[in-house]
Amino acid sequence: MTAALFTRPYERRDKAAVIALWRACALIKPWNDPEDDIAGFIAATDARLLVGELNDRIVAAAAAAYDGHRGWLYYVAVEPEHQGQGHGRAVMSAAEAWLGARGAAKAQLMIRPENQTVRDFYAALGYHAAPRSVMQKWLSPPPQAEFAGLGNCKLTLAVTFLEMRERPTGRHVPSPGGKLALIRAEPPSLNFYRYLYNTVGEPWFWWERRAMSDEALAKIVQDPRVEVYVLHVDGVPAGFAELDLRRRAEEGVVDIAYLGLVPDLIGRGYGRYLTHWSVDAAWRHAPRRVAVNTCTLDHPHALAFYQRSGFAVVGHEQRTVLDPRLTGVIPPDTPLPSTYHATQPLAGDEAGGDNVTPLPRPH
Repeated sequence: MTAALFTRPYERRDKAAVIALWRACALIKPWNDPEDDIAGFIAATDARLLVGELNDRIVAAAAAAYDGHRGWLYYVAVEPEHQGQGHGRAVMSAAEAWLGARGAAKAQLMIRPENQTVRDFYAALGYHAAPRSVMQKWLSPPPQAEFAGLGNCKLTLAVTFLEMRERPTGRHVPSPGGKLALIRAEPPSLNFYRYLYNTVGEPWFWWERRAMSDEALAKIVQDPRVEVYVLHVDGVPAGFAELDLRRRAEEGVVDIAYLGLVPDLIGRGYGRYLTHWSVDAAWRHAPRRVAVNTCTLDHPHALAFYQRSGFAVVGHEQRTVLDPRLTGVIPPDTPLPSTYHATQPLAGDEAGGDNVTPLPRPH
């Protein structure tokens, strides 16, 4: 049987152990000094830092604060080797009890985009995503800026729209090797879809779906008119293609909304294989045309690759968007693709690559 966790208030002698625990759980960021945060929790009259001990060793921690309206939870951590044994639930229960005793009607917390794996943990405790936006302003700027190096915090994108009006014939795409399987997720679970989307799209700044609530995302990817196909190589998910048929009935259009590979497989021929397969799958729905788009955050050869695959350019658009690193939707230390330039034109005469990462076309 797993030993019970003993929870108690933080004591000054616990500092080194708590900071080590936070580091082991990747909760410390350069702009947040853990010693300052601990000092703040201790000094505040309406805050409490709790630790969880197992055999006289600190293996869990959670901080709680009451602002007079709602409770907040911070730095919830369980030592990696002791996770999955109920200790997270125990330290959360202690923190919630402390908040409840002070009159907090509800408790809230924030999850960084790169830490989505903890969503299931909180959901199992009764937490749910709230339709709110979080904004912030540093009143005392930290030594290291949270979003350093983001320029004017805006990205200017040149978007190119392409269409294919006839189904390609006589094409043969050789297998890139390995045991290949393309399986439709019917429908994809949100956690699995977020894993695919985040893993494939982070290097190319796919952010729209990251920012969506579970409800908004489910409305799209679990719609029966949206088909998500997952490419497996040697039994491991290697990329995905998303076909959007919501415009087919009225406009006769099938959109290839997203398509891409996990970074490790780029440049090995799997992108070409997945793209040609996806085009064929789109035409099986007998549309009048198949549409896709690409932008200047994509692989540098994405446009030329689409054109060689049979797509023709039908329009261009320039967009200015807030840098998603500023909001934390994309991790702040993610570098822009090396080919990105704010005024970069979209040329179609470059040699082909094999990862394509279009932004969704609004409709």
